[in-house]
Order: sequence, then structure tokens, then C-alpha cells
Amino acid sequence: MNITVGSTNPHKLEAVQQACRRLNLYMTVYGVEAISGQNAQPFGLDETYWGARNRAIQALAHNPKDIAIGIENGIFEIETEEDKIKLYDKAFVVIITEKKDFVVTQSDKIEAPEEFVRLARFEGFAHRTVGSIVARMQGGDAADPHSTLSKGAISRTTLLKDAVFNALSLLPKELLTPSR
Repeated sequence: MNITVGSTNPHKLEAVQQACRRLNLYMTVYGVEAISGQNAQPFGLDETYWGARNRAIQALAHNPKDIAIGIENGIFEIETEEDKIKLYDKAFVVIITEKKDFVVTQSDKIEAPEEFVRLARFEGFAHRTVGSIVARMQGGDAADPHSTLSKGAISRTTLLKDAVFNALSLLPKELLTPSR
């Protein structure tokens, strides 16, 4: 059995490969083009979850015998104890298998500066991501604003790896054991 990821994003593929190594899973990881069906910059629980789920469904359709993974980052508002709103980036990971196993996990979050979120929203979440704004204003990789925002302390790959590890760990063990 292999793993098909509903994305060709190198950060997502590397995160899945690292999670597999950490679990001692020796599976080939493939990335396939998949459409999230959401804004380029998902905002909130629903858009982010459905983006990940849609990607997993398309990955499963591409390779029905594989473990299918969809990953989608989004921006979330969280109210603080001081009644202020803070903005965070975090991802959903959705795994679906041909036997209809279904697992959902979330990554840790990293704060998304309000000025970058506001500018991406102004330019239109339909086609503009917060990552592209961070890259334009501060440099770095538009697909990994986490590294730029954390000054290299936390990469997108690291955040995603832990979420994928948790999701794979929740699958039935027989799926993760090589057949002989």
C-alpha cells in the first residue's frame, strides 16, 4: 500500500514522508493535483476542513487502493481572554481509505499577523493567500510563511508532519503493516 496526497506542494509531501519515517512506515508517497474547492486562502473551520476533505477524496479517486491524504491550511480567529481577536494559521489533515476509514486531525497553530491577513482579504482570499503577502512584504517562501513569521524556528513542514503523524497513528494497524 502507498500513500497518495491530494497536492503536489513539496512542503506537504515532505511532511507526509517525514511522518512515515517517524512511524517506520516504508510506503511510497505520491502527490497528485487536487482542487480544494475553496478559496486560495481558506478562512475558518469550514473552508479549511472541506478543502482538506476534498483533496483527500480526489487523492482516493486517483489511487483507490492507497491511503489518501488531504491537507489544507487556513486562517482562524480566536478570541483571547482580553476579548481581542487573534488570527492563526493551522491545517486540517484528512485521511480516507478504500475501506472508508476516515481520520481528521489538526496541526498546531502559528499566529498570522493581522496586517497580512487584512491585506490578503482586501486583495481577495479567492486568489490571494496570506503566505503570498508575507513573501511579498518580508521575503521567503509564499508556501511556507511559517518559517518567515517564526524567524526560521517553525516550518510549515514541521507543523504538518506532526499532524500527519497523529492522523496516520489513528488508522487501523493492519493498514500500516506491509502485506507479505
